Amino acid sequence: MTNLFYLTILGSILTILLILFKNSLIKKYGGIWYYYIWIVVLICYCVPYKIDIMQWFATSKIQQEYNNFYPNITLTNDINIDIKTNENHYENNKITEQYHKNLQHSISKKQLLCVIYFIGFFILLLYYCYHYIIFQKNLKNNTTYITNEDYINCMNAILSEMKITDKIILKKSNSFHSPIFIGILNPTIILPNINFDITELSMILKHELMHHKRNDMIYRLFAIIVHMIHWFNPICYITLCSINEACEYSCDEMVTQNMNTENKIQYGNMLLNQIQYHTKKCLFSAKLLENNKNILKRRIDIIMNNKKYNRIKISLLFLFVAILCSNFFNFYKINADNSNKNTATINTTQKTIYNTETIYQNLAKTLTQHQLKHIYKFIEEVEEKASNNISTQTRTLTYSEQQRYSLLRHKYIIEGIRPQNSIAMEAGKQELYINFYNRMYHYPERELTDEEILQLIEWDFIQEYANTIKYQQHYTSLQSIDNITEEEAIQTAKQNVENLFDVDTINLQIDANFYKNSNIQPDGWFIRLYPEGDRPYELNWNYAVWITQETIEIARSSQTYPYEIITEKDVITILNDKSWFDVAKSILEQKQFKTDIASIDFINMENINKKNKVDIKATTNSGYSYVISLYYPDKTLKSISMPYQKP
Repeated sequence: MTNLFYLTILGSILTILLILFKNSLIKKYGGIWYYYIWIVVLICYCVPYKIDIMQWFATSKIQQEYNNFYPNITLTNDINIDIKTNENHYENNKITEQYHKNLQHSISKKQLLCVIYFIGFFILLLYYCYHYIIFQKNLKNNTTYITNEDYINCMNAILSEMKITDKIILKKSNSFHSPIFIGILNPTIILPNINFDITELSMILKHELMHHKRNDMIYRLFAIIVHMIHWFNPICYITLCSINEACEYSCDEMVTQNMNTENKIQYGNMLLNQIQYHTKKCLFSAKLLENNKNILKRRIDIIMNNKKYNRIKISLLFLFVAILCSNFFNFYKINADNSNKNTATINTTQKTIYNTETIYQNLAKTLTQHQLKHIYKFIEEVEEKASNNISTQTRTLTYSEQQRYSLLRHKYIIEGIRPQNSIAMEAGKQELYINFYNRMYHYPERELTDEEILQLIEWDFIQEYANTIKYQQHYTSLQSIDNITEEEAIQTAKQNVENLFDVDTINLQIDANFYKNSNIQPDGWFIRLYPEGDRPYELNWNYAVWITQETIEIARSSQTYPYEIITEKDVITILNDKSWFDVAKSILEQKQFKTDIASIDFINMENINKKNKVDIKATTNSGYSYVISLYYPDKTLKSISMPYQKP
């Protein structure tokens, strides 16, 4: 919805510019250019991408300053460089709980806006469908085929002249008092039921056939669809009307551009003769005349203008304006400079090359247990200083440094940008350093460079990773699988089955087995929940729960559930359908209260053929992984594997 709001503003700005300078633009660059430049406006209404033109003009420092004022990403406040703001796990849980409450309130507002938007969209869709049905009914009841041989021969001659091979239907009607062109699949010209001389008829048919040759009806259909998408924006309706108007300017110019002055005068007289035959406005046709003096005057001026237009410069200028305007909005970015191979288009809904999980994986390969022990000690003593209100920094970071920190942290995670050197742990090597013995951050009195901020970011990630490992080790020691009783295992299994599948487990039979040093099962509890008796003709779900020291997996199965086997053709469709991710995220958010998802992607796709489920892996910012398996094709939950937490 946010991008739609930005798109409608961008499209409105360009619409207003074209309307404000309409007379000057048409006079100087012609009706053809004015008609086709509206395609750029329609695209701006639809496509949420921008070209980051600053990369063409700016050095890294100028671009950095530009990004501070027009950031290409939403800056977050989830990280504070000040190490003394680290809080214990209990406080974090309280903050997370409050965040969930705020998020639910925010989601409800977004959902309300979405409902209102789609109600408006479908009302306008029904409006257009209704009027189209009425229009077609009127055509059926009030039009007849033209049998006049002179008319037919005239049209055949023009079709040959214009090199049009499609079959064009020629009709007449008492309901339409001005010539119109309709139809995409069955193109039709409808003439009013009056007598035309051959010269006038020839010009009318050339005009209408030009609409067909240029596919103007497809262009108009595109404009109508854009209007339906932006139904809440009245300027978008003005865009639609302006395109219909510009269509006639362009058509007049193309028909008359090779005529001599005498023929142009005849064409202008033909338009003037049609003023008395005014037809009511209709969006589903291209009609010869709008009974508007200003529009008619412009059309006559275009017809009589013999100048040759140079449209390249104005086209490039308008494209530049569209790109420049798009840079003020938070659309997905297309980089102008392709020399940086590490830079990619950012889409946070899809898995990227880098994410928090890969950062933690790399740290796991490089940090030794000896180093982790020293980092644990550092964190403990910094927290102790913070609890006693003892400063751990020589100065506070400026607002500009905090903003750049947020921006560079995002690039550190998503784009893989890394510092050239690690942060110094003693004085003398670098101006920015940490005194590892008295736990003090020493900042230079000047503004920090990007390299120094990246060093801080990397050090913070090292501490976050160390805290995660320490917590996992502590938690694992408290929940040894041998200490879980059968009663606790059954209770855990029942709670998870009820929560995930909305089922009452009271009437289910339960078998619980503990496996130790088994070749069949990993060490842990295996609990099976199943209905009593054999009901082969009903949807008879059986549930299985595996509880190990590290994970818990909950799955269900039924011999009568109507799933489908995935084929090779289905694999491509699945990979292009991101709604699988939406369902998986919804399950984690609503059933597991996990909203801090850092990455999500398909897994096990190489062996998915001939299976009945799709596996999706989601990783949170804390580094925990969840595997959600959804039945194909209806995306209902089959199983979920997640970190085990002892009740």
